[in-house]
Amino acid sequence: MKPFTLLALLIVTVAALAHGAQSWVWATRPAEVHYVVYGGDLGDTYRPVPNDVHVAFYVRGRAAKEMFDVMGPDKKSECGIEKGGRVREKEHVACRYRPSDGYECDFGFDLASGKSIGGSIC
Repeated sequence: MKPFTLLALLIVTVAALAHGAQSWVWATRPAEVHYVVYGGDLGDTYRPVPNDVHVAFYVRGRAAKEMFDVMGPDKKSECGIEKGGRVREKEHVACRYRPSDGYECDFGFDLASGKSIGGSIC
């Protein structure tokens, strides 16, 4: 009976440690976010109309860094990125690090359809 008790205690201890290592709490945090609602396409925008309305979000600072950190790997090259800059993209979410500006991410939505779209050109 003693070996069974020791084994059970070991299993409970390992499970408790593993659960503690995975501690995570759902909590919203403030973020530096800017947005624009527009019609047309990025680079050729106009006042939105009911069937042609989009939103682009621009995230900066800590939130952008957290997004950037989990998106890897870096793209090999990107237009307009300065020396020391890095770019990561997944579908319609783009994140960049520029030594002069820090971390920034952008993404958008077509509000008429609800589909995800990019938040920047280039």
